[in-house]
Amino acid sequence: MKVNEIKNVERVPLAVDYRRMYRGEALITVGASTATACPIEFVLELSPFGTNEVSVTLLGQTDYPVVPAMKLLKGRITEMDRAGELP
Repeated sequence: MKVNEIKNVERVPLAVDYRRMYRGEALITVGASTATACPIEFVLELSPFGTNEVSVTLLGQTDYPVVPAMKLLKGRITEMDRAGELP
């Protein structure tokens, strides 16, 4: 299983500064199959200790195992945040 990319990422405006909410589409490949797009919503929340906590919600139906997909998505979102790729 591999997260190819997260595209069409848009920020959802919130009144709280320590919490950032986004919506987008994740392209996930399982084995040799083609990549399937799944709408997702994710939140980056700054903890009191200065670390970011990531939570992901899958908004559509999936044909792949959810727990490994969530782990990979959280890792990819963390990489995107560190690289400054999020709006």
